[in-house]
Amino acid sequence: MQISDRMKDELMRLDFDIHHISVTSRKSSLHHGMVRLIISTLATGDELENLVKKDVRRNPDSSGRYVVRLTSAGKSRIAYVDRRTHSILMEICRDRRNRERVFPFSREEMDSILEIYSPPGKQYDVESLRRAVIKILRDCSFFDEDYVSMMLEGKTEGKLADFLEDFHPFFSGMWDLDDDEVAADFVKLYSEVTGISSPDRIAENLGESEARIRKLLEF
Repeated sequence: MQISDRMKDELMRLDFDIHHISVTSRKSSLHHGMVRLIISTLATGDELENLVKKDVRRNPDSSGRYVVRLTSAGKSRIAYVDRRTHSILMEICRDRRNRERVFPFSREEMDSILEIYSPPGKQYDVESLRRAVIKILRDCSFFDEDYVSMMLEGKTEGKLADFLEDFHPFFSGMWDLDDDEVAADFVKLYSEVTGISSPDRIAENLGESEARIRKLLEF
């Protein structure tokens, strides 16, 4: 199938790839929670391995935003997390002990999980997914502050929260499928990239109802 010109643009393709991994991983809440944490906070493999239940703060901070504590090589950072990702993490942690790991995977298993949800012709792992999100966010930053560095340094002051809510596609809802216009664009691109045109197959692969997929394809 001929790929449209816009999908030949690197950032457009990265946006689709990240969206694809997020949507298709929804079949497993544990996998989806891991994927969302990487995308939401730029979590590294070390940070995923070290995350325990008590690091997922139950209540929002003084600004009304949710945060998690991520640790690597003995150093910790506080990271904003979007509301839906926080809800999924809380559900995963519900029956865990405070010091129990949230994601009981080895580094190799994490990379294998991401490979499962990678789009056709691509093979993502934890690090390459992080790099893709960083490229998207740095493109959104224009010539303003380096918000990505602020995220990686664990800074939660200043304009970072506003930037995330305005430009991070998880915080703004653009990498979910709640909005019909956003969902329709993704479903059509998914059909184009994968070569799958059957609404029932698309519905099965994306975890949506066939009726909604038919509606979105006609949107």
